[in-house]
Amino acid sequence: MKQKPPLVIDFDGVICEHRFPHIGEPTEGVQEALDTLRKAGYRIVIHSCRTSQRFKSLLIGDQFNRIREYMKYHKLPCDDVWVPDKPVGVAYIDDNGMNFNNNWDEITEQLLLKSKKYK
Repeated sequence: MKQKPPLVIDFDGVICEHRFPHIGEPTEGVQEALDTLRKAGYRIVIHSCRTSQRFKSLLIGDQFNRIREYMKYHKLPCDDVWVPDKPVGVAYIDDNGMNFNNNWDEITEQLLLKSKKYK
């Protein structure tokens, strides 16, 4: 049996509103989108920095289980919550992602503009 292609989706800012370290409400349209993508044959894999060792001292409780329970509570399709390394996927959906298409000049320009707000 052929395995469904994994679609890797960020949690904070994509599945739910970005309220880190708290968890926000589901983003508008997320349930419908996930239902449609799952019916199209994708495996829904959630990936989050919440499960990172870096945030272990900042966050209360097991973040892996918090994400799983959140997805279940809000009836959001989820086949897996991936920890700790980057999962293999046919696509990655992330609110901080940048699309690479041999466009280093464009990416560098965007990041330099963004860096000004961090200074």
